[in-house]
Amino acid sequence: MITSFDELLGVVKNQPKKTIAVAMAEEEDALLAVSHAYEQGIADAVLVGNKKKIKELCKKNDIDVNKFDVMDTGSEQQAVVRAIQLVREHLADTLMKGKCSTATLLRAVLDREHGVRSGKLLSHAALFELPTYPKFLFMSDGGMNIAPDVEAKISIIENVVGAARLLRVEKPKVALIAALEKVNYQAMPCTVDAAVITQMAARGQLGDAIIDGPLALDNAVSKRSCEIKGIKSPVGGDADILIMPAIESGNVFYKALNYLGQAKCAGIILGAKVPIILTSRSDDKETKFLSIAFGIGTSIRA
Repeated sequence: MITSFDELLGVVKNQPKKTIAVAMAEEEDALLAVSHAYEQGIADAVLVGNKKKIKELCKKNDIDVNKFDVMDTGSEQQAVVRAIQLVREHLADTLMKGKCSTATLLRAVLDREHGVRSGKLLSHAALFELPTYPKFLFMSDGGMNIAPDVEAKISIIENVVGAARLLRVEKPKVALIAALEKVNYQAMPCTVDAAVITQMAARGQLGDAIIDGPLALDNAVSKRSCEIKGIKSPVGGDADILIMPAIESGNVFYKALNYLGQAKCAGIILGAKVPIILTSRSDDKETKFLSIAFGIGTSIRA
């Protein structure tokens, strides 16, 4: 099992270099992250966007732009489409958001004519390394699906479980998060969803993962909490993956750990033909670099 970003970087450094297509690459932190990935030997990049602005930002940040192929495009839409075409033409292995909007990027990803859709639901997965938790903690979905129903939650689980396995978590423990650990069918429909999914998993309908819920956050990550509350759960206190009930809770959780919890964070979109490195506009260069490592790690097939 890979338990830290240092270990993940060690794994991806020992693999053949991947190539990242950066859509609308004239964004400072994205360029710094890509340059660092190149220096670390984990990725090459094709920078797609306004060539003049890309070169100006590289010069400003002491980045040698000659290390990369640069493709000049005249608009945001053109930059996004060309970056996706590089993936479709197998000239790039992953796609990364630069300055373009998330909506523009994802619309193009889902476009049947030139996108890289796979038929699966797209979902956002975050990865955290925390000083207070002994291993990686995955979380989904805090950035894509607003109010997923049972069917969507199952797809979200399948996506992030697949990513966890690629990071060598053999049988991921999945906690279905709610505000409490009991089913409240009147006031909290998400607890009903969690109970249904847990029962489906118990009957072998959801593959090789251990799934339990509803669980409050403390139950999912603290064995002491489970002992105090008398909760007996195969996931309790040892979760690898947290599945959030809705986008609000996932988004708040991500930003709370990032800004207040001293976490190292990474974020990607799963469910397309390749991982899509997609972070918040306010994420710094380290988070974007770690997201590159996360994306590359989940593009390596065992």
